[in-house]
Amino acid sequence: MTASVDRNTTAGTGAELAPRPRSKVGTVRPLTVPAPVRVRRTPRTAADVMTRFPLTVHHGDSMWTAWDRISGAPDRHLVVVDDHRRPVGVLDDRTLAMEWPAGPLAAQRTPVHTLLRGRPRPRVRSTDSLPAVARVLVGAGTDAVPVVDRAGRLFGLITLWHFAELAARAEEPAASDLDG
Repeated sequence: MTASVDRNTTAGTGAELAPRPRSKVGTVRPLTVPAPVRVRRTPRTAADVMTRFPLTVHHGDSMWTAWDRISGAPDRHLVVVDDHRRPVGVLDDRTLAMEWPAGPLAAQRTPVHTLLRGRPRPRVRSTDSLPAVARVLVGAGTDAVPVVDRAGRLFGLITLWHFAELAARAEEPAASDLDG
């Protein structure tokens, strides 16, 4: 016994065969296949992660003035700038505390630029990639580097904390991962 099967019918429960609706002649249904999405990521730059308005002090100001600026602020770094807002170096609260001179008025007489002698003075451009910025930080052995514009004026500040925040955000699970 042979059974013939109509190609235009679908199988039901096995007892009956229901006809499949026929399409109109000449109708073409496009088949959309999603193309693989290639996300071209532009490399992140110093301008993407820097602190835009860092604390500053003029290179001729005293250690006392520098300590006054940094002591109440949440930032630990202070960019020392010249008359044209070009960074001369970066000081942090630890350096100020360790280099504090003896005597009641010595801190008011000591200019901050004297604390920068013999220290590396790296700087990066706002368009530099983050790996390039990291190489500058590691090469100079420092934890903060000023970001400058084309004219060499202060544009921002990048610290190791910026890199730590990026790493912490990269490890956070996506919202879809939390759904279960």
